[in-house]
Amino acid sequence: MAARAYLEETGHSIRAQNYRTAVGEIDIIAEKNREIIFIEVKSRYSKKYGLPQEAVGRVKQQKIIKTAMWYIQANRLHDRDMRFDVLTITFDQKGDFTINHIPRAFDATEWRS
Repeated sequence: MAARAYLEETGHSIRAQNYRTAVGEIDIIAEKNREIIFIEVKSRYSKKYGLPQEAVGRVKQQKIIKTAMWYIQANRLHDRDMRFDVLTITFDQKGDFTINHIPRAFDATEWRS
């Protein structure tokens, strides 16, 4: 998987992939510098339906955040900093791809209760 390879090459440790709970799914959960990073991966073969990161709207963000809170609780990681990234993979006609990593793509503040 290109996303996982990219993250490992840039110093991230992968904690989980395709993490699923009753409230949602997170594509990759990584760690770097003791920060827990919840990553949504989106890919596109054309711009017909917009940029890949545009597919991570408010409803999707809310599901990711709820799932992340579940993960934090289950793994007793309350003392750790966390963030929400989007990693996009855009393919060209030859099958080559470009990865764009968007750190802190959205914030959990408004969803916390």
